[in-house]
Amino acid sequence: MLFVAVVFLFPSLAFAQKFIQLEKTNRARVEKFYAGQELTFRLKGDPEWHTEKVTDVQMDSQRVAFELTRARISDFDAIRLEYPGILRNTGPALMIFGASWGGFSLIGAAFDDYKLTAGTAIVTGTGLLSGYILYQVFKNRNVKLNDRKRLRAVEIPVAFPMNR
Repeated sequence: MLFVAVVFLFPSLAFAQKFIQLEKTNRARVEKFYAGQELTFRLKGDPEWHTEKVTDVQMDSQRVAFELTRARISDFDAIRLEYPGILRNTGPALMIFGASWGGFSLIGAAFDDYKLTAGTAIVTGTGLLSGYILYQVFKNRNVKLNDRKRLRAVEIPVAFPMNR
């Protein structure tokens, strides 16, 4: 009861969940970026990508505050997103497999009667090359913002239930 009285007496202490979300036309699923999360973006007229930590979302001015700067949501040109876990992790796993296969084959040839063959080189090379290609293809994807894909600042007020 005391908490509710404090919130009513000091409305600046009321809590709200603020974030920016990437919406796509005709899609129910959205990507949300909360305060404390890193965001990789490109601003209009700037060819470089920036990675900054979101510190606050300002609803009144439609700005996103980063650690050292602020930017209007309308000034964002593109956002860089990472692919989900299985696609992103398959490439490095294949590269580790290829390097391990080659390393264990060399150790086996050095200390045992194991013969290095073309098959050993093919398995090693295929693992390394296919892993590198998968890593480069599924590293991240760029989302160009336009009328169909847009960023929006959202604030969801948190209501506390009253004791009955």
